[in-house]
Amino acid sequence: MNSEYPLLDSLILPEDVANLSYEKKDLLAEELRSLIIQVTSANGGHLASNLGVIELVIALLSLINPKDDKVVFDVGHQSYAWKILTDRYEQFNTLRQKDGISGFPKMEESPYDAFGTGHSSTSISAAVGYSRAMRTLGKKGKAIALIGDGALSGGMAYEAMNDAAQSNEPILVILNDNQMSIDECVGGMAKSLEQLRVRPSYLSFKSRWEERLNKLKFIGPPLLKILSKLKYKTRSWHKERSIPFELIGFRYYGPIDGHNIEGLERHIKAALSVRGPAILHVITKKGLGYAMAETEPTRYHGVSPFPMQYGLSAKDPDDQKTFSDVFGNAMLALAANDEKLVAITAAMAQGTGLCSFKKQYADRFYDVGIAEQHALTLAAGLAAGGAKPVVAMYSTFLQRGMDQLIHDICLQNLPVIIAVDRAGLVGSDGPTHQGLYDLSMTLNLPNLAIMAPATAIDLERCLLHAHEYNGPVMIRYPRDLASTVDLISIDQNMIEAKSFEDLQKIRHVRPGSDLTVLAVGPMILQVLLAIDSFIGTDYSIDLYSVLSIKPLETDVVLKSTKKTGKLLIIEDGCLNNGFGQNLAAEISELQPGIVIKAIGVKDVLRGQATRAELFQAEGLDPEGLAQSIMKIIGR
Repeated sequence: MNSEYPLLDSLILPEDVANLSYEKKDLLAEELRSLIIQVTSANGGHLASNLGVIELVIALLSLINPKDDKVVFDVGHQSYAWKILTDRYEQFNTLRQKDGISGFPKMEESPYDAFGTGHSSTSISAAVGYSRAMRTLGKKGKAIALIGDGALSGGMAYEAMNDAAQSNEPILVILNDNQMSIDECVGGMAKSLEQLRVRPSYLSFKSRWEERLNKLKFIGPPLLKILSKLKYKTRSWHKERSIPFELIGFRYYGPIDGHNIEGLERHIKAALSVRGPAILHVITKKGLGYAMAETEPTRYHGVSPFPMQYGLSAKDPDDQKTFSDVFGNAMLALAANDEKLVAITAAMAQGTGLCSFKKQYADRFYDVGIAEQHALTLAAGLAAGGAKPVVAMYSTFLQRGMDQLIHDICLQNLPVIIAVDRAGLVGSDGPTHQGLYDLSMTLNLPNLAIMAPATAIDLERCLLHAHEYNGPVMIRYPRDLASTVDLISIDQNMIEAKSFEDLQKIRHVRPGSDLTVLAVGPMILQVLLAIDSFIGTDYSIDLYSVLSIKPLETDVVLKSTKKTGKLLIIEDGCLNNGFGQNLAAEISELQPGIVIKAIGVKDVLRGQATRAELFQAEGLDPEGLAQSIMKIIGR
């Protein structure tokens, strides 16, 4: 890439990694750390987790054939070193940029990316599938799942391990144990891993004596074998208390130092030779090599661009708040007035804005780990028991709990609030993290009210009144700054909502006669910009803000379309089977002959780009919306 990285520049990748001396491999690790810090500080991305697995990736590529052996990363955001050392060194500076390389493994990006893993806890299932495919097709190779201790809190990982064990599947699971997911790991498995971790003094003692005995040519190796057998027998006697993996049916090795390349290679080689399922427990330090990320690994998990030499700046409390910030503050206000209110998250306290709640109301805060299904049914149980639960999760992760949302919450009409963060188009992380499906998945669910706040004060009102509602409510909002505009101040006919039913009324923002426009959630602000910046007074737009997606005041819409004869529906979710298409079908049946167009996200597989670039590509930016408005009016 450039002369800052002379060793990387000199290598034919990935082939040359295996031929380097251990001294050169340590130097390679230094160059990788520097490059990852440099690019991530410029582009944003997942920093701390990637700095922790560099030696592990080097050791793996020193032992396996990456064309035949399949390595599945879990979660995939720790794959930066893998990308660089396989075939994307020259492109790494385009990480997470429009038309650049993805921040996650992506099968269509490279033959070395075995499986796309933007969501967690899937790697072991995929590795078992790969292993069986190899055996079925007579191919050589080994399937390896590299999973973090945070991802291991997801139930799907245990389903896969149970399956692998009962069939004696010859997969290798490498447990990258840094005691962190995004937030600190929680749960029973986290406690079990804590018991399995070895004190540094023991690791140092063990390595020192292995080296000494290996130097004794005649008696050293046999003595090591005897000690190894004795260790295995002793461990077998105590496995009921200390090694849960062997109870499942996996051969367990470790824990070992995840930053000693020579030791890693020795243990990986041994684990690869096991005929059945094996797990290698590796202790790593998140953020290693960048002092600020080592000190604050949670804060440096996923970062926006920042000055590399200074790190992330302290957040100015006067800065404009994101929707997540507004949600977190509103939760504090609600909790102060209602002791029944509880908050639930699935390992995403920081991302969903609940860190202050966690600190202030620890006895009413439940982080269930990476377990969205459990989070939703837990909320259902809490609601059935008389508590007031609020579940906060990203739209892309809500997908994992749809059965629980339908069966346990909606069918039973339980008063659970589901706060859906990162709804709509999400910048930089690509298709796996877009929040495009929540509306198409939930519009037909029984008893569920769906809200889409446009501004900060909208979100506060939604949360306040949903808390009083006796049924399930979903509130969706984007990963974006929350506008401080109060739409009620725009039109004197709007009134302050005094109940949840008041909040469900459609809001008339501007009167007009040429075209009826319905804008979902924050899209109303984009439409106002389109009218003010590109359309002006040449067209008369009857404009409505859809705060309540379900139920919707259809009679108000019909009254407007009877006047204009044309309807445009704008949303930031997927177009097919989304809010717009559903409403268009209903309106065209009730009022045949009117012109109806729905605008939403057409390309749900669009690659990573900034949120602004994604809006522009979909024609959802002000200029694109202005063109659509003028086209449907037809002048």
